[in-house]
Amino acid sequence: MDKIMILTTSKFERLVKNRVAQEMMVQNVSLEKDLAQKQADITYLQNQINPHFLYNTLECIRGQALNEGMDDLADTVKALALFFRYNISVKGTVVSFEEELKNLENYISIQQYRFKNKFTMHVDIEPEEKKQILACRLPKLCLQPLVENAILHAFNEITTGGRVTLKAFCTDGNLSIVVADNGSGMSPEQLKKLDASIHAEHVEEGKEHGIGLHNVNRRIQLLFGKEYGLSVKSFSGIGTFVEVFLPMRTEPFDEE
Repeated sequence: MDKIMILTTSKFERLVKNRVAQEMMVQNVSLEKDLAQKQADITYLQNQINPHFLYNTLECIRGQALNEGMDDLADTVKALALFFRYNISVKGTVVSFEEELKNLENYISIQQYRFKNKFTMHVDIEPEEKKQILACRLPKLCLQPLVENAILHAFNEITTGGRVTLKAFCTDGNLSIVVADNGSGMSPEQLKKLDASIHAEHVEEGKEHGIGLHNVNRRIQLLFGKEYGLSVKSFSGIGTFVEVFLPMRTEPFDEE
């Protein structure tokens, strides 16, 4: 009987030790999560310091520009401040089309000042689809790189008359966004290289051409799947057309 009792006691002690070890492991995991969250909160608060300084500095520059009667510069500085605020302060990686469009307007204001109004920007959305399209969710900073690509690469050889058109429309329950320009276009070889860059798993370090489009395409596919993303068409002397294909999703994501 004593031998049986010793064995039973020994087994009980092992069970207790295992249970304690499991509880300690669970507590350690929970503690690590809490510490990681606290560190993330601290980092987020620290990152607010520099933007706050940036906003104040830009506001001082804007005020000085207004005092000097430089209204165009003041408007550009204001647009720059709003652009940075959107990029840094808006939480989450998924936003509405309407939020992206407002941020794009600030970017266009900055670029038109920079390039002395050598191009115009037009947005084309059918009125009956506008409400649904504006509510559609898409990756943050998705539209700006598409327009930037057109401005920086399509209008190198012109001094006036550039035109960028953004057209958004619904098709079979999905959203298509087309950004077209009237620039010089690309040769078949250039188009092939750009397409390869967009759809590559990784862009070569130091490679600038197509990196913004690659970034947008990659984030769309990670978020929605490989059946969505970017496609590019270009014709020499006619212009370039970049189409973004997305699901028509209007409800917020969990991360929002």
